[in-house]
Amino acid sequence: MKKVIVLMFDNVEELEAIAPIDFLIRAKAEVCLASLTDNLKVVGRSGITITCDSLFVDKKDENFDMVVVPGGPGTNWVASNKDVLDFVKRQYENGAVVGAICAAPIVLKEAGILNGKRCTAHTSRIAELENCTTNEAVVVDGNVITSQGAGTAVEFGLVLVEKLFSTECAKEVEISTCFMR
Repeated sequence: MKKVIVLMFDNVEELEAIAPIDFLIRAKAEVCLASLTDNLKVVGRSGITITCDSLFVDKKDENFDMVVVPGGPGTNWVASNKDVLDFVKRQYENGAVVGAICAAPIVLKEAGILNGKRCTAHTSRIAELENCTTNEAVVVDGNVITSQGAGTAVEFGLVLVEKLFSTECAKEVEISTCFMR
């Protein structure tokens, strides 16, 4: 079974986390919501409380097939967390797919894995990133997948499924959720 970790934190953009989580679970991935705080419960930017599966500190030495970093107002704190940056970089160097949405491509930049990669991000963060486009909702460059924001979270989730599993699997999830690309 493919293992995915989603890095969760206070002020996370809920839709950017939950849409990909839901689609990856539908595709039969083993998804771990890992709290970057010292509490299993994180409160998103809209005040929605999300209960995580584990604390990041308990998972940081494991290997995953995919790492997903949602965005939100808490992203700057995530991008300055050395343990998170080291974890994301190690996972990427070990062949994991790394996905980031909205402001979270900044985390990938700080981890040193966006160098020379095409990407996209929320319009408020574009100027901070090289090779960043605003013309695509989701950009795939090798094992790096980036997306623009909450409004692109469903498409982002489908692309994550496609990259981790297959086009056919993503199509099945798309059909089962009545999403039309």
